[in-house]
Amino acid sequence: LKDDSAGLLAEMLRQNYTLTTLVVNKNQFSCVAAKALSSALLGNDSLTELDLSWNKIRGKGAEALGKMLAVNTGLINLNVGFNGLDGIGTAAFIKAIKTNDHIVNLNLINTRFAGSQCKELAKSLASNTTLKILKMGNNPLKEADLEILQSGLAASSLHILGLEDIPMGRGLYERLTKFEKEHGIVIHYGNSGGNQRKRPMTALTLVLDEFITTNIGKLVPILFAKDKEKTGRLTVEEFKDGLKEAGLRLHQNELNRLVDKLNIKDSVPCKEILSGKVPLMLEKLRYPQNSS
Repeated sequence: LKDDSAGLLAEMLRQNYTLTTLVVNKNQFSCVAAKALSSALLGNDSLTELDLSWNKIRGKGAEALGKMLAVNTGLINLNVGFNGLDGIGTAAFIKAIKTNDHIVNLNLINTRFAGSQCKELAKSLASNTTLKILKMGNNPLKEADLEILQSGLAASSLHILGLEDIPMGRGLYERLTKFEKEHGIVIHYGNSGGNQRKRPMTALTLVLDEFITTNIGKLVPILFAKDKEKTGRLTVEEFKDGLKEAGLRLHQNELNRLVDKLNIKDSVPCKEILSGKVPLMLEKLRYPQNSS
C-alpha cells in the first residue's frame, strides 16, 4: 500500500466503529499517510490496536501520530517500530506518553530515538499510569542515556522495558538487573553483558508470553471481573476461562499443560495478573535465579 491508499483507510476509520485491529505494516506509507490516519483517529475510539511498523514515516507525519496519541482514547497497542520518526516525531510521542491514559503497549524499536530525549522520556514515564510495555530496542542510546531513563522507571507503571540491541557494559547490566528485582520490572536485553542469562522457553509459554504482550489491555479487565469476591486470587478454571475469553486459542489439554508449566496449584495469584504482571510469572520460569 502507498500513500494514495491511506485516504481510503482514513475515511473508513471515520465511519467504521466496529473495527478494533488494523495491521498495515511493511508498506510504503510516508508522512502523507501518517497525517491522514492520525486525523481520522482523533475521533475514533473503537480501534484498539494499530501496527504501522516498517513503513517510511518521518518527521511531520510522526509528529502527527504523536499528537493523535496524546488525545486518543481507544488505542491500547501501538507499533510504530522501524520507522525513522526523527527528533520531532519522537518528541511528540514523549509528550503523548505523559498525557495519554489508555495506551498499554507502545513499540518504538528502531525509530531514531535520541539519547538526548531520555530525560524528558523519564519524566513522561513517571507521569503515565497505564503504559505497561515499552519497546525501545535498536535505538542509538548510550549507557549514560539508559541511566537517565532509569530515573523515571521506579515511579512508572511499566512492567516490561525492551532494550534489545543496545550495547551496555557489565556494570550497568548488573545495576539494571538489581533494579529489576527491587522494582518488579522486567528488562529485555540484547548485545549486552546480559546475553548469557536467557534460556529457551517451551512452545506453550512462548505462545502465552506473546499473547500477554499484545493483549494485556484486554486480559486485565476480563480477569478483574472474574475476581468477584475481590480476594486477589482466581481459581485455575477462572484463569483458563479468562485466557480463552481474551482470545487465547489453545486446546483444553494445552491450557492444562500451560498451568502446569506456570507451577500453578490450587489458585492463581490474581493480584499480579490484575496489575499487568503476568509476564513476571513467565520471567521467573525463564530466569529462575532472579526469583529468589
